[in-house]
Amino acid sequence: MKINNRIQIFVFAIMLMTVLGACASKKSVASDSVANQNSETAIIKNKNKVGDALALYKDWTSAQISGKLHLSSLPVSPSLKIYMKKGKELTISASAILVGEVFRVELTEDSLFVVNKLKKVYCKESGEKLRDIYPTLCEELQSVFLGRMIVPGCGTLSASNLAKIEVEMENDMRKVIPDLGEFPIDVSAFYLLDSDGRVSDLIVEGEQGKRLFTLDYTWKGNGSSDIDAVLNRGNKPVKVEISLDSPKWGASPLSRFKLGKDYKRVGFKEFFKTI
Repeated sequence: MKINNRIQIFVFAIMLMTVLGACASKKSVASDSVANQNSETAIIKNKNKVGDALALYKDWTSAQISGKLHLSSLPVSPSLKIYMKKGKELTISASAILVGEVFRVELTEDSLFVVNKLKKVYCKESGEKLRDIYPTLCEELQSVFLGRMIVPGCGTLSASNLAKIEVEMENDMRKVIPDLGEFPIDVSAFYLLDSDGRVSDLIVEGEQGKRLFTLDYTWKGNGSSDIDAVLNRGNKPVKVEISLDSPKWGASPLSRFKLGKDYKRVGFKEFFKTI
């Protein structure tokens, strides 16, 4: 396999984590009247069941995470740099040995910018349009990398949206089922928590319980983790492993990507074809 083809594979892997991690692609509308239908008793009950998990979600303003992306088809593990400003900015940079940076995602309040340096193509969407479609996208993607539970369309799980989850027991593990709201396709999603309240798995299933997408977290201490992602596409599942170091809180942002004159702007559909 040529190096360009290998790089395209892990570029796709980054897109997989970025696009599918939020578990939704359409705005979930939750009215105050619906929220008020949940009794205080139900909220307290859920607090008791996931209180240890919420205690792990310390407040933060900015963070940087370094890591590696592992694929069996790659002879080397591309390096990752992830910068996050809480709820406002997510930058993902992927680099390969002897090639340098090959892929960049910049999600801010103003826009979503994605560039494939190998193909010299990029796409960009306005922040206003993104907020109209999915206002909590940035926050929820950040929670995926931090291993925190989300309620699609309502942000990271917190005391304010506890009424939108159900908690069950499954094989001695807690199964946390978030309300997906107006999800565009017929799927279900749930988290499994370990005994310490950390996310062990995020599982998305389709019709008849067919597993469509999974994130498997292995915690290594001080917030570092391995995340195994599997996307089942027909008979050929796409498997990706991302190893992340401990977050560096209060970090400075990465420098903005500067486009050269030879870069071509394309739509998202065409951009995906390049990878």
